[in-house]
Amino acid sequence: MDASTRGLLAVVLVSALIRTAAAFGVPILDDETHYWVWSRHLMWGYPDHPPMIAGLVAASTHLLGDSVAAVRFFPLLLGAASILTIYALARSLFGPSAGLRAAVLFAILPAFAVSGIIAAPDGPFGFFWLLAMLLTWKATRGDRWAWPAAGAAIGLVIQSKLAGGALAISLAGFVLATPSGRRWLRTPGPYLAILAGAIALAPLVWWNLTHGWATVVRAGVIEAWITPMTPLRNFAAYLGSQFLFFAPLGFAVLIAGLVGSARRARADERFAFLLWCALPTLALMVAGSLRALAKPHYTGPALMAAAIAAAGLWDTWKAQRVLRGAVVSSAALTLVIVFLAIVPSPALRLFHAEARSWPKVALEVERLLEKQGPKSAVFVLAETYQTGSQLIYALRNRVPVVVPFRGFDLWEPPGPWLGRDGVYMHHPSAAPKDRLPDAFGRMDSPTVVPIVNGSEVLLYPGFGFRGLRWP
Repeated sequence: MDASTRGLLAVVLVSALIRTAAAFGVPILDDETHYWVWSRHLMWGYPDHPPMIAGLVAASTHLLGDSVAAVRFFPLLLGAASILTIYALARSLFGPSAGLRAAVLFAILPAFAVSGIIAAPDGPFGFFWLLAMLLTWKATRGDRWAWPAAGAAIGLVIQSKLAGGALAISLAGFVLATPSGRRWLRTPGPYLAILAGAIALAPLVWWNLTHGWATVVRAGVIEAWITPMTPLRNFAAYLGSQFLFFAPLGFAVLIAGLVGSARRARADERFAFLLWCALPTLALMVAGSLRALAKPHYTGPALMAAAIAAAGLWDTWKAQRVLRGAVVSSAALTLVIVFLAIVPSPALRLFHAEARSWPKVALEVERLLEKQGPKSAVFVLAETYQTGSQLIYALRNRVPVVVPFRGFDLWEPPGPWLGRDGVYMHHPSAAPKDRLPDAFGRMDSPTVVPIVNGSEVLLYPGFGFRGLRWP
């Protein structure tokens, strides 16, 4: 076993231990409960994302139960698999030392590390993205078997997030733009890749075709984290967020990797390949950030290619002390983030208090509903998908929950509950209570469930449901 392989095993083991501790210690997030709800209503598409994360959560919880760790089981596995895959790709491009450096960067940069913990589309998305890159590189180097495998992997990327379409553009662009790629157009390989990708995507396409292209329509909506400002200020805020999500010095190293790739791409196909795998995604993110502050981790797929480029260029850079400082400081930042997320602290006091409050809210909801009628005749009305999903997870589907949000209409539409009685749940993060009178014909005074000082959930017994008035 050579030194790089031993180092790789150490990176995989240490990062897996840290991520496993986080998976057991960090309370379940709103979006994770939302995907758990999806996993109880499996379909080939949803109005927010393709079905990959729902299928993975369904598989793990079917085998292991509904604990938080079970929900996160496959993201944990894919986090380790992603480290192995980026190592294999960087090693194939630049050698064993570069492979180990790429694995280290992927393991320590905050956004990459978190994607291997949280049950969200980003975990499988990142893994299949790296796998598709690896297989495409092997295919263009002469491994004919890798063409259909690469096509299938691209299909699975898009089955994880529609943003995977940017990788299809990237890889097609590389094949068409380089002499070594174009020569394969005279062989069956690229066409087998297209066929395999089409087969992998067929169920998602069919579902959207029969559901008004719901996933595609939703993908075109850019939701701001903050109120949109001027284009320049939006971009500045987005750029600043990258230094946090990918660590200040870590992000600088990634940018240096992209710049180095651009300088060498004309003479070296390895860097041309990495640049092609980064630029379409970066262009989309920059364009989106001019309209509003897009979510910072969306840049991640492009920056995986940047990490590989940085690993390949590492020995050519003079500032080795700065590079070592980037590794140490990035790892330290990731450890601090994980520690703060696991251990209740003043900074995250409300987050931990809310997580602990949901079982209490669920018990109080069931108590109130028992007074209003049999379970088959009563329901809960929640204001947002976040609060509705948390409540459904805490209740384990023992009570119907109606939510005025896209996907919920597919499995719990409000129509059948018209005229029925229920409980209206108001969470402090949700919409103003001035909409309450529109939901039910009459509502009694609320039961208060404390979360933390100054924050509480209000449960209003409601009678004669009139329907939803939300836009």
